[in-house]
Amino acid sequence: MRKLYTDDAELYDIAFEWDIEDEVDWLIERLGSPRSVLEPGCGSGRMLEPLARRGVEVTGFDLSPAMIDLARARVGGSGHVLVADMTDFELARRFDGAVCPINTLAHLTPAGLGRHLECMVRHLEPGGRYLAQVGLMDRESWDPTASHQAEASRGETKLRWEWADVEMDFERGTSRQRSRIWVLEGPRAGDVVEDIHDMTLWTPETWARAIAASPMHQVATYDAGKKGERPRVGPEATGGLLWHELVPG
Repeated sequence: MRKLYTDDAELYDIAFEWDIEDEVDWLIERLGSPRSVLEPGCGSGRMLEPLARRGVEVTGFDLSPAMIDLARARVGGSGHVLVADMTDFELARRFDGAVCPINTLAHLTPAGLGRHLECMVRHLEPGGRYLAQVGLMDRESWDPTASHQAEASRGETKLRWEWADVEMDFERGTSRQRSRIWVLEGPRAGDVVEDIHDMTLWTPETWARAIAASPMHQVATYDAGKKGERPRVGPEATGGLLWHELVPG
């Protein structure tokens, strides 16, 4: 597990804490106003907190104890968070819906994704939906010079972060990405935190095959890259912010 998710979890939490209120409203609507929601790979709980504020019973888990400590501090007694593996978990209950944002599932291998979806089916109520945000790429849409950059601050800490592609291997279905955080102000001023992330590269074709081989069925795809709209798009769509609506069966 990369340092960004363990020793530097608090810097991660600062860097990626942007406004998701509108997105949370949309997720609740797509899930059919659920009473309970599960978030696998919940990280620091940035999605769990606004869901709980809307009266949803939330449960989240992550493989990083440091992330779970942050999530527990966020949700307090309004949710349940624990350390668990996305590919092998048993919570002894079912949920009305589930969410997994910002490409978290790309950290899993194709085999790991299959095991994850098998677990998810066991944890969804009949009629429950799973909204998973996974970017899909093809050779034509990939820009090797593209990167995401922003600044963020909390208290005395101010930082700048970047997330960039290092390598895309379409034949092997693998992606190597680099994250960097420069701490500009605060107790850790001058620190530079860098990690390399080996992830699965999904194309529309490989994603469709993986879902077809799983116990879930994809009923819709939405493009969150069109801010404020999130229109429904076809299964051939590419982009880094695609929400996939999955149901058991």
